[in-house]
Amino acid sequence: MNQPINSKMYIAILESVPDYIVPTLVAHAVLSAHLKFTAQENNQDYQTWLQHSFRKVVLRVNPKEFDKISALNCHLAFESTILNGEMCCAVVYPLQADNTPNVLKFARMWKPAD
Repeated sequence: MNQPINSKMYIAILESVPDYIVPTLVAHAVLSAHLKFTAQENNQDYQTWLQHSFRKVVLRVNPKEFDKISALNCHLAFESTILNGEMCCAVVYPLQADNTPNVLKFARMWKPAD
């Protein structure tokens, strides 16, 4: 492959999720997203990302950003023990850099709030 593979998977965490549960939430969400994305027809972009890129970005987003991200091709996840079981994590189907929506480009990178 002559062109660099620059696709990324974005993982958006709602800012109200407590830091202590984020690692577990992300692990569960990415695994269930992987199962969903591999089962989709026409998943060549996902397979290419999986084999050649595997880049991931974790974001901390507000509710308005989360709603916009939820409208993209993504897998939504939750932890039943927090936020009354509401969706609080969006794993976006890997995107090429030139196709990344602004809501992902300009969102804050996740870091512990403390």
